[in-house]
Amino acid sequence: MIIAAVLAGLAMWCAVPAGSAVRRRALFGVARERRHVDARLAAALMAPVGAVLVLGIPVGLLVGAAVAPLVHRAVGRLEAGVARRRTAQIALQLPTALDLMVAALEVGRPPVTAFALASVGTNDPLGPELALVASRLAVAGDSQAVWRSVADDPTLAQVGRAFRRAEMSGMPVAQVVAGVADELRRDRRAHRREQSSKVGVRTAGPLGICFLPAFFLVGIVPTIIAMFRTFTW
Repeated sequence: MIIAAVLAGLAMWCAVPAGSAVRRRALFGVARERRHVDARLAAALMAPVGAVLVLGIPVGLLVGAAVAPLVHRAVGRLEAGVARRRTAQIALQLPTALDLMVAALEVGRPPVTAFALASVGTNDPLGPELALVASRLAVAGDSQAVWRSVADDPTLAQVGRAFRRAEMSGMPVAQVVAGVADELRRDRRAHRREQSSKVGVRTAGPLGICFLPAFFLVGIVPTIIAMFRTFTW
C-alpha cells in the first residue's frame, strides 16, 4: 500500500502543470534555475520498486539493485539520442526559416512578425521555438532582453546574436539574418563533406574483411595446390 501511494503521488506530481509564475518566466525569457526531475535517476529508483512489486522483498531488492545501474545508463543513452536528433533536425530547418524571416523583414515587417510567420511555415521541432520567441517579443518591453535569452539557447544562439548585433549597430537586420543563413548552410555543407570523407575510412575495414577470404581462395589456394602437384610422392 505504501509503495502504491508513493507511485500515485509521483504520478500526480508529474501530471499537475506548472504554476503561473513558471509560465510567466518562460514567456518573458527570465533566466532562472528550475527544478526538474532527472529521468535517469527516476528510472533507476523505480527499477527496484518494480522488482519488489513483481518478485517480492528478498529477490526483488537484489534484482532491482543489479538492474538499476543498467536502467540509468539506458535512459541516459536514450535521452542523448533524442537530443541529438532534435538538434540535427533544428539545424536542418533553421536556414529555410531564416529565409522566411528575411523575406518578411525586407518588406518592412518587424521582427515579431517575422518570427511569427516563420513559425507558421516551419514544422516541429523548430516551429514552436520560433513561436515562443515571437510571443516573448510581443509582450516584452525590451527586445534586447529577449535577444539575450535567445542567445543563451544553443539551438537559436546565432539568430539571437544576429538580431542583437543588428539592433545595436544599426545595420539592416535582414542583411545580418541573411548572412547567418548563408553561414549555416556553409557549415552544413562542410559537415556533410566531413561525414562523407569518414565513410571511406569506416568502410575500409568491412571491405577488407570481405575481400580477404576471396583473395585467399582465388590467389593463395591455387598457388598452394599447384605447388603440391609439383611434388613427386
